[in-house]
Amino acid sequence: MKFKVPVLILLLIIGYSSSAYACTSFALYGAQIFYGMNFDYFSIPLKFLIESNMGMNIFHLSFLYDQTVDDPEYKDYFAKTCGINSKGLFCASQEIEPHIEGHKQADKSEVHIDDQYETISRYSSVDQIEKNIKGKQWIQFIGPSIHNLFADTKGNAIITETDNNKNFITHIENEFIVMSNFSNHGLIGKFYKEAVGAGDDRYITAYDHIMENMNSFSVDKGFELLEKVSLREKDCSTQCSMIFQPQTNNIYIAVYQDFETIWKVSLNNRTIETHRGFNKHSQARLGEDGILASDLKLLGV
Repeated sequence: MKFKVPVLILLLIIGYSSSAYACTSFALYGAQIFYGMNFDYFSIPLKFLIESNMGMNIFHLSFLYDQTVDDPEYKDYFAKTCGINSKGLFCASQEIEPHIEGHKQADKSEVHIDDQYETISRYSSVDQIEKNIKGKQWIQFIGPSIHNLFADTKGNAIITETDNNKNFITHIENEFIVMSNFSNHGLIGKFYKEAVGAGDDRYITAYDHIMENMNSFSVDKGFELLEKVSLREKDCSTQCSMIFQPQTNNIYIAVYQDFETIWKVSLNNRTIETHRGFNKHSQARLGEDGILASDLKLLGV
């Protein structure tokens, strides 16, 4: 059976919920390049891992899939939802609303939009992705509908979306792009504060923060942004916040809304280590088996 990456989730177990799977992501091209993402979800095991393919290292955030699907075939399976490769190609997959009915099977002229995530294991640029994904109609898989943000080190970034009948690609304008949970293509040609839909408040907040700090943006400014747009709702809260620096191949991670203690992942060295807010320095190898977010606490003690 083909495992869908990254999502099949919630509809199959508790029904559709507008706040069950939120998330906010961005790509920014200033003096340095930064990508970022908040993973907002119900409390669920998270895993960080690094895979290798075609001479590249690829970092992934994944979550325990079998807690969202009542199917023994998915037991102990972790689904990927955000990542970057050592060539600087980034992807964030997030829910899009309103929900679009998905299809488990795609015909010869179709492809599931969530399959686009795996292109970061093969390609190094957004141009390559655009060429790869054209030619077929994208469709949603069963479960929450998703859209994808791709960004590379050449200043190219896109958001891919579909309503099952038409494909939409929204290209970066100016020097940054933001994605929450409404359809970005519906905002083309409009003022950013005209955003209406799921996550529009987070979108506007992130947009404002980037404009105010564009010339001095840093890892710390990135975490300030992610903290501003973090969620603390009973059924959905920010489980993980990540800032990516593709020019150094470093990823900085805060878990469970603790923005005082920060972890650092080195894609080049395939390691994860304490970075800020810890009493001692600790480091561990990060491979395909990965490390659970809950186990980071043991490493950082």
